[in-house]
Amino acid sequence: MAIRLYNTLTKRTEDFVPRTPGEVRMFVCGPTVYGLSHVGHAKTYTQFDFVARYLKQRGFKVTYAQNLTDVDDKIIRRAAELGVDPRALAAEFERHYFDDMAALHNTNVDVFGRAHDHIDEVVNQVQRLIARGHAYRLDDGWYFDLTTFPGYGKLSGRTEVRPEDSLARVDDNERKRNPGDFALWKARKPGEPYWETPLGEGRPGWHIEDTAITEALFGPQYDLHGGAVDLVFPHHEAEIAQLEAASGTEPLARYWMHTGLLRVDGAKMSKSTGNFLTVRDLLRTADFRTLRYAFLSQHYRSSLELTGAALDQARAARRRVENFARLIDRDHEESAAGAELVRAARAAVHERLDDDLDTPGALAALFDYVREQNRREEPAGLAALALLTEIDDLFDAFVLDDRDRDAEVEAQLARRRELRQARRFAEADAIRTALRARGIAIEDTAETTRWWFAEEVAPA
Repeated sequence: MAIRLYNTLTKRTEDFVPRTPGEVRMFVCGPTVYGLSHVGHAKTYTQFDFVARYLKQRGFKVTYAQNLTDVDDKIIRRAAELGVDPRALAAEFERHYFDDMAALHNTNVDVFGRAHDHIDEVVNQVQRLIARGHAYRLDDGWYFDLTTFPGYGKLSGRTEVRPEDSLARVDDNERKRNPGDFALWKARKPGEPYWETPLGEGRPGWHIEDTAITEALFGPQYDLHGGAVDLVFPHHEAEIAQLEAASGTEPLARYWMHTGLLRVDGAKMSKSTGNFLTVRDLLRTADFRTLRYAFLSQHYRSSLELTGAALDQARAARRRVENFARLIDRDHEESAAGAELVRAARAAVHERLDDDLDTPGALAALFDYVREQNRREEPAGLAALALLTEIDDLFDAFVLDDRDRDAEVEAQLARRRELRQARRFAEADAIRTALRARGIAIEDTAETTRWWFAEEVAPA
């Protein structure tokens, strides 16, 4: 079955057919590095990390690129507030971004493009827009003239800013020819970074850096462009207008993918409401696997409500899989019936993922298999382990093999049995309590003591 993706550009789900067979060139809008990454970044970049992983697992050669906005109004304002150099501020928070993504195991980006490193490409693209009649100059820089590009709005279905849109990066100038015209090159202002160029002294507008970077990496056309849904308008519309107008070719990207937004405790995340969470805030209360599971248990196009209860549910679901994995007989080859059950489960998982990366459907297929296998007398074996390993290569949300931990727990249970036999019950109970604090439940039977990961207990 072919992979099918929902394409924001065409508003329908389509077979995924890259421009070059077997190869995927993929770009996702990266962060503006002026502060610590927040959990909205974590959701979006975890979900696109999954996209890259799945395409690779399906046999594609993937080149995944992200931009890093390291010169921008927000960086300049923040640096002025702190009394530091804007470039130094951006470099510091770029390092923090890399650390946060590594902590989440979002490691599949192949190329990071910085605005600072592509000034020549920005200037060249603006010059072509000027030559083709798409740009005009005002006292504060060069602007894109939307009336020269009839295709503006084909991604979002609109051309005007609405009250609910973020206005932080709308370029205001009363002398603009059209309200939606946006800055391509911003003229130098006192105390701000600038470059001396044929366009005059200044710096790039926000939208132009992305298309300068992607054109340098991929040329004027590539396969897949991604980002959060709040970038569709005006940012992604501006990208389309810039590169298609400059190159004279379309589409810029054959497929456009957008992730749903994240809400925290019932509201849009905002510093003013006190529910703003950085990645580091969240990693203090939840491990990276639980976070990845929470993000990937929802469809990438859906909004996600992040609450303590949602994280508890993600942790519990993870533990059900890990309990199953711990009981797999790793010296056992399943019978034909057991192997067929695994084959059917693998097919069901792939069927769901091929359908617009339906991660919740794929996880449901996994749990269907676990329930069915648990009803059988024959133990799960190597085929089951291979299936779980393939799934975890994508989700990176489960501990499938921790023999040192398992041996340590077994040793503590053996010590507990010795203490009980010696009627030193208080010390034996202390071991149970310590294990419980680690999320491990135990049950004494006539023959032995069994243990498992307790779904309702948070990790210490």
